[in-house]
Amino acid sequence: WRAKLPFRLETPLQVNWLWEKLREQVRNFSLYASWGIPTSTYPFAPFPFNLHIETGIFGTGRHPTTQICLVALQHLPLREKRVIDIGTGSGILAFAALTQGAKVVATEISFRIAKRAKENLSAQSNPSWAVVVCDLAASLKGAFDVVICNISSEALVRLLPDLDRILPHGKLVASGWMASEWRSVRRLLRPYGFKLASWQFLDGWMGIVAER
Repeated sequence: WRAKLPFRLETPLQVNWLWEKLREQVRNFSLYASWGIPTSTYPFAPFPFNLHIETGIFGTGRHPTTQICLVALQHLPLREKRVIDIGTGSGILAFAALTQGAKVVATEISFRIAKRAKENLSAQSNPSWAVVVCDLAASLKGAFDVVICNISSEALVRLLPDLDRILPHGKLVASGWMASEWRSVRRLLRPYGFKLASWQFLDGWMGIVAER
C-alpha cells in the first residue's frame, strides 16, 4: 500500500514507530518512505554493475543504507561534479557516482579494503577517480561539490568539522544510522548550516540529502 506523508521534521520517527509495530505482526515486511524524492521512485535502486566483495567489506548493495544512498545519487546532477565518498568500502557508491559522470575521490581507512575498492573502480570506463587511504577526510585538501558518507552517527560526529573545509557549498548524501537516531543527527547538523533537501526511510534505517 502507499500513503502520502505530511512534511514534518518528526515524520521519520513516526514512520519508524509504524515500522516497529508492523514488523511485530507481519513476517518478511518491508517499509519504504521518503520526502523530497520523486514519488515515481522505486525504493530499491538498480544494481547494474558487478563488484568483487570479500568477507568483512561493507558495500554489497543489499543493505538498506546503501540502497538509500544509491537512490539519492540517482536524483542528483553529478556530471563533472567533484564527489568524495567517505569510507568507501567496496567502492559501490563511488562507482555509482562515476557512472553518472562525476570526478570521484574515495577514502578508506583500511589498506586492504582500499585495494579492493581500487580494483572495483578500475572496471569503470570513467578514469576520473582516486582511492585515498585515510581516516574519513582527515588528510584531504580542496573542496568538493558532493560528499557521500554511509557511516555511523558516531563517525559522522568526527566528520562534520572537516565539512567546513571540504564542502563549503554543496550537497551531503548521508546514511548509516537507525531512524530512531534522527533527532540526534538533526542536532549534529544544525550548527553546520545544512538545510534538509530530502530524506528516506527503509526498514528501520534512514538517510538524507542536505545542502549548504
